[in-house]
Amino acid sequence: MKGYIVTARDCIQFAEQNNMLLKIKKEVDPCYEIASITKAFDGGPVLLFENIKGYPGWKVLANLMGNRDIIARYFDTTKEKLSEMFIESVASPVAPLITEDAPCQENVLDKNIDILKTLPVMTHTPMDIGPVITGGVVMVKYPEEMAGDDLSFNLSYHRLYAGRASDWLTLASLYNRHFLDVLHYHKKRGEEYPLTINIGLSPSLNILAAGGTLPQIRPKGKDDLGVAGALQGSPVRICKARTVDAFCLADAEIVLEGKILYGERVYEYDKESQKTERPPYFFPEFMGYEGMAGKAFKFQVTAITHRHSPYYVSQMADSVESSNLGAVVSEASVYNACKNLAPDSFINCHILNCMRGILGVVIQCKTNHILETGISQGLISAAFGAFRNLKFVVVVDEDVDIYDPEDVLWALTLRTKPDRDINIIKKAGLGDLFETRWSVDTTVPFGNKWRAVRPKYKEVDIREILESPEMEKAVSLMSESSRRYARRHIIKKEP
Repeated sequence: MKGYIVTARDCIQFAEQNNMLLKIKKEVDPCYEIASITKAFDGGPVLLFENIKGYPGWKVLANLMGNRDIIARYFDTTKEKLSEMFIESVASPVAPLITEDAPCQENVLDKNIDILKTLPVMTHTPMDIGPVITGGVVMVKYPEEMAGDDLSFNLSYHRLYAGRASDWLTLASLYNRHFLDVLHYHKKRGEEYPLTINIGLSPSLNILAAGGTLPQIRPKGKDDLGVAGALQGSPVRICKARTVDAFCLADAEIVLEGKILYGERVYEYDKESQKTERPPYFFPEFMGYEGMAGKAFKFQVTAITHRHSPYYVSQMADSVESSNLGAVVSEASVYNACKNLAPDSFINCHILNCMRGILGVVIQCKTNHILETGISQGLISAAFGAFRNLKFVVVVDEDVDIYDPEDVLWALTLRTKPDRDINIIKKAGLGDLFETRWSVDTTVPFGNKWRAVRPKYKEVDIREILESPEMEKAVSLMSESSRRYARRHIIKKEP
């Protein structure tokens, strides 16, 4: 299947063929309504809004990456194998392909630009400052001396506010982005900083754009398009922008071309009309809080291009989708570090949705001999070195399901002695959130494993015992954790 899903439209077709697509045909408003509906189905099906108030001919696509199993199916693998696939893609990149046949430029608007009249940009909650572009992937070309060649690109997400003016955006970037390295390179030389913002991309490009926080596996200068091409099994197609000296993603649904005016930092809100001392709320951020508005770069839009019958793709920061996007690269980096350290003991790792893509990880390992005592602590150290901003590490034994939060909490509750198994590292980062790191080692000491054996029930085929309606009723009354346990340990076939 690799090579098949290389655009957002391929995702729609795949989701529909596999009963993973929910079409919403009634008119919906990009102000509040789309966000509320998307949040209601967080972690579930791909959503296609077919009737957008005020934007005839446009459709909105959401929740493309909202479910880890769906993401894995895009790449014809399982969620357990995603990290290995990503590591292989890093080792064997596929160079991008320059083309003049660019669907993203079927329609070009380079005069009288009005972003909000053109695009159905969402406002998420009544608390928010206004309309925010959340699915825009910033694409910049690395300088040759930074990357080692003249065709390496960085992809990244940033906070893009469209409510200050008709033809420019505010662009707020976190400090842990290679995007800023390129910006400072151009600024130091007094050069322009042209770039494109690409909306509506393939899963592989979205994953690379999220990219974790400066992971070992994705160093500065590494061509994100090459990794994405290997991941999807087909070269990423790029083309020259129409109005600036930059490249864009040829199969994107929408492209905003323009330049960063790095000499001009602007507020994301009208400071003069602000009535309170504190800044206004911006929109729901990935940590689950309302973010605060502040200062940002000014991005002057010189053109908007888009495909015929375009899909505006919206991604919510406060969502399972956001966690998934950040987690794929972060997990791969932890996987790579831990596997290199202890190939016989390390099994796998997973970032639970509540860990928000970059803040925590659960590591699964197996102690094979008493001489491997302490390997769990080594794996914790390896994980903390795998990518910046990792805050929390939990290590569990092989009998704990790292994809089930309740099973992980079971291990934390039953297999932890706080005075022995919890480690705290102070002054490890910036700010209240990142200045302290901590870990919990829930692994059972090798000599005591015989005391901590979990029950193993006999497998049964429920379909031979219950009729389908009865079985479905029974399953509907079970908690999600109970269903997970039954699927893991008892039921031969999926109900």
